[in-house]
Amino acid sequence: MQISSLSLHSRRQRWLALAFFGLVLLLIGLHLYVLTLPASIGPIPETGEAEAHWWGFWPVRYPPIWMVWLGAGAVIGSMLWGWWRVSFPAISDDGEKPASQPFLPANQTSLVVFSLVLIAAFFAFPIAHTRWGDAYIIANAMAWPDPALRLTHSWQAPLDVFLHSQLWLAFHQRFGWSDATPVYRLLSPLAGMLYLTVALQLGQIKKLAPAWLTFGLLASLGVVQLFFGYVENYSFAAAGILAYLWIGLGALDGKRPLWLAAAVLALLNATHPSTIVLSPSLLYIAWQQWRSGRVSAQRGLVEVGLPVVLAAAGTLLLMEAGGHGLAALFSTDRPGGGDGRWLVPLFATTTRWEHYTLFSWPHLRDFLNEQMLVAPVALPALLILWAGTFRGGLRSTFRALPDEEKSTLRFLMIAAACYWLFVWLWNPDYGGQRDWDLFSLSTIPSTLLLVWLLPRFLTNSRLLRAVALPLILFQALHTAAFIYQNTLPWQWPG
Repeated sequence: MQISSLSLHSRRQRWLALAFFGLVLLLIGLHLYVLTLPASIGPIPETGEAEAHWWGFWPVRYPPIWMVWLGAGAVIGSMLWGWWRVSFPAISDDGEKPASQPFLPANQTSLVVFSLVLIAAFFAFPIAHTRWGDAYIIANAMAWPDPALRLTHSWQAPLDVFLHSQLWLAFHQRFGWSDATPVYRLLSPLAGMLYLTVALQLGQIKKLAPAWLTFGLLASLGVVQLFFGYVENYSFAAAGILAYLWIGLGALDGKRPLWLAAAVLALLNATHPSTIVLSPSLLYIAWQQWRSGRVSAQRGLVEVGLPVVLAAAGTLLLMEAGGHGLAALFSTDRPGGGDGRWLVPLFATTTRWEHYTLFSWPHLRDFLNEQMLVAPVALPALLILWAGTFRGGLRSTFRALPDEEKSTLRFLMIAAACYWLFVWLWNPDYGGQRDWDLFSLSTIPSTLLLVWLLPRFLTNSRLLRAVALPLILFQALHTAAFIYQNTLPWQWPG
């Protein structure tokens, strides 16, 4: 439904747009505030106390200050320009364009060109440090001189570690690779190619959002950091999550078989076991297909269960063949890291691998910092939209949705909620900042949920453009600062 008059519904949408503008201004203000903080020494050797509190925004301190101010001006300018087009449509535009049409030059060809430029950047600007998470350990353990101690198999990421280790073994002598960093600089950009390809395909799904909006929000996520030669086990997991959600949306509509969605998720689980948290969303697809009569209960169980069993059996055989089977899974390579504890403790920390309790301010602060680092607009925007549902006119829009639309919403909400729950409950052995990469995967389903919701709250195409452009631009600049920070040389403190 297109709204061009100053109806009650239109005025509510304008107030919603103003709330989004307020969000962007708040985020810009936080960026500028972080620039004023001192880099004092804190409890973590290479991290100041201020950074420990504001690490989700800390990358803004690394680019030249004039670039930060220029970026803030560009975002504010995009808001003013968008609002001008909304307020004076007769002057700014010849007529109302459907929300499904491309914005500016962002047709499919230009999005493909932008993807190619971004892929080239994946290869050209690899990260220069290995200080986050297990990156330093992985890069050296995979190339350890003693073959008996060399990392070739790990239950933390069975297929991912195996793929990288075998590529290093095959080519390290020919190219003189002293550690496994070159392997990750080759494969993680390839994972990025898969991620961007799926993002382009998602842009073609008319029930989501215009292609420029879908691609813009997904391609500006801090998750793309994982594709810049990042030495860890999450690059293919990130691309796989997006691919699963794309195939899952097709399975909901009956355009793709249930077994394909199950097979992709099962393979994804073998790549990185943390993605098991998406299983409830697969069960929802199966339930919807059974409810619609597309599959029987027996066939649904087979289509979901068989790929899972085959992937699990294949992974177990791979690990046993590598001498790192079930015995390692229940001992040296057990889930939960150094202390073997999976979840954030409820009331007290008892090991050096536990940093806070579940309902403490430091835990909430780390959760918010992680979301701000990787997807600064997603969670706040979803909260604004949730608040908007309390307005009767907007709530009625959802009541009138057809069943297919409602099933899409539930599928994306289940996927996002399960990942948020995982991030909230899982204990980060290295702390939230160093385990940002594991938790960053949660922002993919939540961003896709935002992509689906925005055009349904902002049915006026001019308002949608006016709101989405500043969101995408701010997130892109925020992620660019994050990537720039991590391409700077860094050495372990002596």
